[in-house]
Order: sequence, then C-alpha cells, then structure tokens
Amino acid sequence: MTALIDCRLRQVTDHSRKRLRITTKQLWITLVGGILLAACRSANPGAPPPANGPTAAGTTASPMSPPTTEPTLILQGTGPEQADVGREVYQRACAGCHGLSAEGYANETRAPALDGSEHASHHPDQQLHDWIVNGKLGLGRGMPGFGGQLDDGEVHAIIAYLHTLWTPDQLAIQQDISRRWPSTPEPTWTPGP
Repeated sequence: MTALIDCRLRQVTDHSRKRLRITTKQLWITLVGGILLAACRSANPGAPPPANGPTAAGTTASPMSPPTTEPTLILQGTGPEQADVGREVYQRACAGCHGLSAEGYANETRAPALDGSEHASHHPDQQLHDWIVNGKLGLGRGMPGFGGQLDDGEVHAIIAYLHTLWTPDQLAIQQDISRRWPSTPEPTWTPGP
C-alpha cells in the first residue's frame, strides 16, 4: 500500500514539474519577445511615440486628456450668459439641500456637492437635466423632481451655473462625456399655467 502511494506521489510530482517547466518556458519566451520588441523600438527612433507614452516635449499624453479648445456646449441655453439666471434659480430651488455655493451637505438630506470638489462634473448634461426634472434616487437619499416648478430654460440655466463651478478641464471632460451620451432629452413635462 505504501509503495502504491509513493508511486502516485512521484507521478503527481513529475506532472507538476512538467507543468512548471512549461510555465517557465512560456515566461522565457515572453521575456525574450519583449526584449526583442524593445530593441526594435530603439533601433527606429524616428517612429512616433505611442498614444499614451511620452511626447516630444517630455510630457505624457493620455487618451483621457481633455480637448485643448473651448468645449462646445451640448444642451442649448447652458452657456455662460445663462449662468447668472441659473445662479438665481439654483439659490431658489437647490441651495437648501446642496448648499449656497453648491458645497453640498447643507442639511440632513446629505445632498452631494455640485461644485468641482466631488463628481458632479462626471455626469453628462442630459443626465443632470433628467435628474433636475424627474428627481433621483440614491444611497439612502433621494432628490425630488422639479419638472412641475421649473421650465426648460430654468433647468438649462441651472446647468449653465454648474458649469461655472468647475475647472476648465472638468468642464471640457464633462462636455466630452455629454457629447458621447446616447441622446439629448426632450422636455418630459409641460409647464403648467
């Protein structure tokens, strides 16, 4: 019986060594391949740098870098000229929960900050529009919808005001996200008399 167990143990050990040798062999092939690729790259210094590698100036380009031009606003009526109106509407409708300066957590509702300190700028204009009009649920708290109280111009003005609270880079990235969002919402309500 002991001889049978010893024989089986040797078979398992031999099998494990073979698997380890295969893995080691694959590791060496991968390592040598990487060295050859690096050597080919250094032999061709005129080739353009990779998309997320160092640029000629020595800085690093990233696929997520914001565009360098002024962002094109996605929703009409969300430009800087509407921001003053948006600030007034924000003070009336939003500041009670989100804070006078959009710093967040103004009362027991624990409404998040809408300025650049948190992640409000990560959401597309269309989603912000929907949340303002229809409300939003989330993490043990909810936001009421203001569709019956604000017209579409006021909703866009609030979004314009939020744009002024973000850095230029945050706004550029946010507008890129908005551009890639599947659709622009139509007003989901008709203001009453």
